Amino acid sequence: MARKRKQSGIDALIRSPWWVSAILGAVGYIVLRWITPTFFASNPLLAALGILSRSIAWLAPCAFGVLALFSFFANKRTATKLTLPPKHKFTDVKKPEPSFNINPQDKLGNTPIPATSSTPDVSAPAHPPTWSIESLRSLEWKRFELLCAQYYEAAGFKAVTIAAGADGGIDVKLFKIDPNLPIAIVQCKAWRKAVGVKEVRELLGVMAHEKVARGIFITNGSYTPDALAFGASNPIQLLDGQAFLGKIIDLDATAQDKLIAFAFDGDYRTPTCASCGIKLVKRKTFWGCTNFPRCRTTIYFKNAAT
Repeated sequence: MARKRKQSGIDALIRSPWWVSAILGAVGYIVLRWITPTFFASNPLLAALGILSRSIAWLAPCAFGVLALFSFFANKRTATKLTLPPKHKFTDVKKPEPSFNINPQDKLGNTPIPATSSTPDVSAPAHPPTWSIESLRSLEWKRFELLCAQYYEAAGFKAVTIAAGADGGIDVKLFKIDPNLPIAIVQCKAWRKAVGVKEVRELLGVMAHEKVARGIFITNGSYTPDALAFGASNPIQLLDGQAFLGKIIDLDATAQDKLIAFAFDGDYRTPTCASCGIKLVKRKTFWGCTNFPRCRTTIYFKNAAT
């Protein structure tokens, strides 16, 4: 999962609802006007600070009031830009959706995400009769992650997935004997581009932090030579798209059918919001979260102008 970019406190307040700044202004006034002078009154050396605090208490509501105005108009302007006319209701779109790119490292954030990897064309069959690399790559990132967990369940492990939000480099934990002690952690990437050594090295760091001896990295794409070399020299199993597909096909027919029914049930192509765990909605040039402006997860279409 991705990390949100750092932002200043003022930026955070402007991006927050206006009433957050209003409340902070009121609290600041109360603290400066009454609480601080009362606290310092018993100390002769600090009594002057109490008097000063009372005299400048009005600055708090003024400063936060200005931030509240900025927040109100900024959020109103952004929300207006994302509002489409009724004729563009997403439920009425009948023509095929364009293919688009996703940066799986940046699924969270407050700004539009640069496109660096892609999902397959939506013309893939709704229910593929057999497993193939194309059908595997037709899955959006969350469905792919859940499919990985379901595979290990079918293989005899207890698989626990991490809920929506920052996952700390872990998508699935595998248990075998002790239900409280994972024997491996799994990282999943639904990428078309090759996974590099940086991502595999980060998994090793998470393994050390979690005190887990084995790691598994699964992608529906491929790995760079450096990533393969690093995985081979450490207790990390690297499964690319073909290797993972082979493991699925090695299951018995009943298990394969169950995985197919799970993987391709309902809407398996629309990307999921990494922060909220709900399906994104199609805007004019990108996918956005329905919880905007509280959630600003954004994924641009491949051919959209940026």
